[in-house]
Amino acid sequence: MISYSDTALIISETLQTNAIVWIHSLPEDEMGPSRRILEDLDGLATAGGFPVFAYAVRNRAELSDLFRQLTANAEQGLRPVLHFDAHGKVAEGILLAPSGERVGWSEIIEDLRALNVATANNLTCIFALCFGLHLYRQVSLKRPVPAYLFCAPPEEISVGFLEAQTLAFYRAMNRTMNVTAAFEATLGGVMQSFHCQGLFLQSLLRYIRTYCIGRMRQDRLERMVTAVLQRDGIVNSSSAQLKHARHEIRESLKPGQEVIDSFAPSFLVGRAPAFTYADLDRILKRRPSR
Repeated sequence: MISYSDTALIISETLQTNAIVWIHSLPEDEMGPSRRILEDLDGLATAGGFPVFAYAVRNRAELSDLFRQLTANAEQGLRPVLHFDAHGKVAEGILLAPSGERVGWSEIIEDLRALNVATANNLTCIFALCFGLHLYRQVSLKRPVPAYLFCAPPEEISVGFLEAQTLAFYRAMNRTMNVTAAFEATLGGVMQSFHCQGLFLQSLLRYIRTYCIGRMRQDRLERMVTAVLQRDGIVNSSSAQLKHARHEIRESLKPGQEVIDSFAPSFLVGRAPAFTYADLDRILKRRPSR
């Protein structure tokens, strides 16, 4: 189960999870905390919690092979919490310590997209590495979302915090089956989370404010009017033809439920949107806080 509240909308959906996949790529002398957490997670699994699968990744080729394997497994029913245990930097992305290779955020996000599509948008990601939230700068409204729920720190994060809160998070998740509540009570003390429905809502609000009612609407309208006249073979348009074309485009630019319906199937990977255009319209019409 997952619960999410954004701009006065309460979203509650079922999230399928059946395993913890732990990917680590740390220097050998920094593996102590990770090993202790993994040992405790194995104990939780033995006591009836989610099974844990740990993978050591040395280089980009191994990471690519692992993502392909996980994606194939997801097509057969794997629904993981994907836990990434490594070092991250703002500009350079993730460090694969054994080889010294860096993997850019844009590369990782493509791997996550493929995996999330294979899970039918049931992928939870815990990126336990510095600046992991920068990966989500690559999210696009026109592409499938990379995870149902993505959790990561926006800045540096301490090993002490991760060792204290990671096991607590998985204990709470196993006990309550509520991922968001478990996250907020533990890792949420430093990390932030992106829920795909909330991300979809905020992205649509930005799109509508910018392209349908905002400053770029007039430029977009004029480009579309030119395109319509060219489509109809009109070179020297009369004032009546220009007026008709502008009216037609203005009507087509008025946002409505079709804005949600056009983006949702791809972005939400087949999940139904958890809100309607009426919900968006109420938020759009709300006066900004003073």
